[in-house]
Amino acid sequence: MSDETHKTHDQRMNVASDAPYVRAGQTRAQELHVESHAPYLKVFLGLAILTALEYAYAHVAKDAFLTLVLGLMCLAIIKAGMVGWYFMHLKFEGKWVYGMLIPAGILAIILTFALAPDVAMQPVTEENLEDEESGAVSWLEPDTAPPAIATRA
Repeated sequence: MSDETHKTHDQRMNVASDAPYVRAGQTRAQELHVESHAPYLKVFLGLAILTALEYAYAHVAKDAFLTLVLGLMCLAIIKAGMVGWYFMHLKFEGKWVYGMLIPAGILAIILTFALAPDVAMQPVTEENLEDEESGAVSWLEPDTAPPAIATRA
């Protein structure tokens, strides 16, 4: 058996250390050096700062629901982009990744709007109304009777 079968794909692809690798103008050794020193700690700190911003923003904008939701969604999209870009190594992928993300986003929006009527328009029955009107029962009080079990007639 030759040594060629025991080499990794990268080793078979670029034997010479000064051969161009992924980015034009960088050798294989330079590219591997950049890849091995990814800014994971910087990304972690960025995510921690964005999380603190979300917490502070939620306290500031708690009275304006639409503003709160839109702001938190924007910060969440930025955080998800950072995670995908650095931890999932999407920055090394080609433009075909964007072609896969756009249809997935469109399908997620369609699914959300398709399920909204089912959640918002649940039927209201008499059993549901009785439970809401009776209030919560505390199981810690000794004289409290358990709620009656609803039976169908």
